[in-house]
Amino acid sequence: MNSKFMLAALEQARRAADMGEIPVGAVIVKNGEIIAAAHNMREKKQNALSHAETETINIACKKLNSWRLDECEMYVTLEPCPMCAGALINARIKTLVFGAYDKAMGSID
Repeated sequence: MNSKFMLAALEQARRAADMGEIPVGAVIVKNGEIIAAAHNMREKKQNALSHAETETINIACKKLNSWRLDECEMYVTLEPCPMCAGALINARIKTLVFGAYDKAMGSID
């Protein structure tokens, strides 16, 4: 795990907390560089799909002009829920690193 990428995800989580969101942040990395960063936005957008992972995937897809993120890694502060795990699989994210297990909604363990 590269700690600088997890620290960037934690900074996104802090931004979410400052906005009154559930404090989860994520970054997507390609070739050792962060290409997308986001955090939970469900309250602000009033959209149940606006999790940190899906927001970050959307940004990366736009930046790369492709839905295939097969050379990318995601660093996220909390274990992804089933919806986000599916999004990671569909986006072809090759590596996932998460900071903490989510006993309530996590889908990896």
